This record gives sequence, C-alpha cells and structure tokens, in this order.
Amino acid sequence: MACIELLYGQRPLPVTMPDNWLGEIATPRAVKSAPHVSALIDTVLHNPTGTPPLPELVKPGQKITIIVDDYTRKTPVDLLLPPVLDQLLAAGVTRDDIKIVIALGTHRPMTTTEIRAKVGAEAVSQYQVINNPSTSRRHLVYLGEASNGIPAWVNRTVAEADVRIGLGMITPHLETGFTGGAKIILPGVCGAVTVDAFHTASAFIPKNHLGNVEAPLRRSLEQFVAERIPLQFVVNVITTPAGELYQCVAGDPVEAHRAGVAHARTVFGTPVQRRYPVVVANCSPYDFDLWQSIKGIWAGDLLTEDDGTMIVVTAAPEGNSNYPLVPGYIGREPETLKREIKAGQVMDGKQAATGVMIGHLKQRINLVLVSDRLARTDADLMGIPFYDTVEAALEAEINRLPEARRPGAVAFLPQAGIVLPLVPRGFRLYAKKRHRQNVWKN
Repeated sequence: MACIELLYGQRPLPVTMPDNWLGEIATPRAVKSAPHVSALIDTVLHNPTGTPPLPELVKPGQKITIIVDDYTRKTPVDLLLPPVLDQLLAAGVTRDDIKIVIALGTHRPMTTTEIRAKVGAEAVSQYQVINNPSTSRRHLVYLGEASNGIPAWVNRTVAEADVRIGLGMITPHLETGFTGGAKIILPGVCGAVTVDAFHTASAFIPKNHLGNVEAPLRRSLEQFVAERIPLQFVVNVITTPAGELYQCVAGDPVEAHRAGVAHARTVFGTPVQRRYPVVVANCSPYDFDLWQSIKGIWAGDLLTEDDGTMIVVTAAPEGNSNYPLVPGYIGREPETLKREIKAGQVMDGKQAATGVMIGHLKQRINLVLVSDRLARTDADLMGIPFYDTVEAALEAEINRLPEARRPGAVAFLPQAGIVLPLVPRGFRLYAKKRHRQNVWKN
C-alpha cells in the first residue's frame, strides 16, 4: 500500500491506497532557505528595485503608513518590520507619524494575540496598529471612481498618509496570478463596496489565471492603485514550502513585484507529467475556511483532466462562518447567477462571483469534499458529494473508472494552497464535461 502524508490543519493526515493507483505527487520545490535572513532583508532595502531607498523617499514630518497582510498569510512581518522602521527613524520620521495598518480585505479582524504574533510585541507596544474591518464606513474615505469603474473606498489612515509602504508575500493566486505588490491596497485596505466591485469581475473572466502575472485582475488592481491610492514602496518575501524565508524583494510595487514573481515561480512552479482522472487537492496551508480553501481548488483544476474528479481536502477550522453565502452560490447554475450579478440582484457580489467560478469548473470536472469542519450540508448546498475520509473518496472515484485506467490514475497536491502545477503545453482543457478526453496538440 502507498501512504501519502498530508498536513491537515495542524496535524498530519496519512492517506493509504493501493500502490498501483498512484500516478504523481506534485509539491513545491525543495529550495534552501536564506542562510542570513537579516542580511538579505537589509540588502534589498538598501538596493531596492525601481525606487530610491526608503531614507530618500521619506522626509521628517510626513505621515507614514505601513500596511501589513493579515492572519491568512504567512508573511514574517515581525522580521521585515524592524529594519523598515529603523530606516524610517534614521531618516528623521518620528514614531508618532508612523502607523501600522492591517490589510484585512474582507476577512475578520485579527485578535490581539494574532496581532502580537504577526507584527511583533515591541512594534505593538510602540506604534498604533489599526485593525478595522472593510465594513466599517466611518473608517473609510471615498476617493472617487477609477477609470476601470471601481469605486475607491479606502481605509482613512491609508488615504491620509503621505507615504505608503506595503509588506507582504508572493505566492500563486487564483485571480491575480500571484499575491503581493499592489494587492496589499486592493483588496487589502479597501472598503467592502470596492472589494465587491473588484472581485465581481472574476465572474466574467472564464480562464484559470493561477500563475499568470498579467491576469486581467492583476492589471486592474495595479491601475486602480496607481490612479487612486498610490503605493510608494513594497517589501515582498518569497518563502520556502516550509514557510522559511527564501528570497526578498523591495521597491516599486510593480517592478519589484515582477522580480519577486520570478523567485516565486522557482519555488511554487512544479512541472507535472500530465493531467489525471483523480486529483487529491489538500488545500494546505490556506485551509482556514472554505473561502481560503478555494485557492487549492484552482491548483487542482490545472491538474485534473476533463470529466475527472478533484477530491478537495480541507481542515477548515473556521468552517464557513466568514462567507456563509458561498456554498449556496456554488450550487447555482453559473449563467443564471451571472445575469443576477449584472442586474444587481445578489446579496454579495464577491461571494456570487466565486459561485460562478466554481460553477463553471463543475461543468468541466467533478468536485467532492472531505473536511472536518465543513459539513455534509455544505457539500449538499454546493451540489457535490461529501466523504468522511480521503480513502473513501478515492475508492469511490477510482471505481468509477474503467479498470484499464485505474493504474496511475491518482495525483496528489499535498500543498494545493501554494503550488502551481506546470502542465505540458500540449494539453488543453475543454469547457464542458461532455468532452471527456485531454487532447494532445502536435
């Protein structure tokens, strides 16, 4: 028997199955962490890409906002923040003129314990940390509409700053190709209305843009930020699959970001042999809830052949409490839902757009769910089967295949939340389940 160990939430989950079912295990590359983390960070801060160093960008008396990502990201903010603060203070900026804003997007506010762990106890004690949700209108300011039609409701502290600095990380992302860069502003510190307008556009972009740095929504957010709420400087890290620092970039939010994407492809881009009829997508490390787990679904999409089955595995310790409408939207017919989005007839545009995206995916492949905290009722709302264990799901889905197709039929993505499967170019995907074979183009 083959035994594949998954990281399921905070615990190992061994999965056993017959040896001859296993086709491939696709994981991020085993790169070495940076040997001298502090030296690496200092080097990129003193030699940024596309901008002067921070001491040349800031002046005494200016209001500085440092924007950091939230609990859903693994950015080692506690390592990045001290040298950034040191450079600002050395340039004559006072502590009172520096504020730290957490980019929550539409996620829940962070707890005090989470903030101290993320930002560092010393920074929390010395600087104001702002942790306002995107729904708090009194903490937002309206900056007009960008040329792409997105209304700019932005965190007031960020909007009033003279200089904005973003700290984040770069990994593959289902809508914007990669995280990082200007994404710390949109959706990071924008109001719910703005985030909804941004995410709703994904309902009308049919292609899977995971790993595409020129994705339409990447271009859209960078245009929005440049026009309405410019970001002067970013520090973005690329970690190893284990979460240790691998590389770091700093400087212009576009130029430095693109340099970081090249490093991210080295870590997370994983060449695979082909697509498979059965794919186990374990959504780690982004498996806090259903919303975050969707990242893993998009990686699994790239590896699953037409009319194949993706077994979505997620611990989802926070269940689906933050985005309760998503399962119902996923269960809807996507074209009908798109019409309702256009007509403004949905309760939540971003959740409805996610429903459209997964709904279209369900027209090409079969989805099934294995989870502790997401229940069978959630799966029923999504219109997909639910299994208590990965082994039960594998047995059922393998048995649907003709015997001749069972050997080597299963691929595993142990870290589907961050991996970017690189499928040979000859394989293309059809849009509907009625097309059952991958086609090799000569």
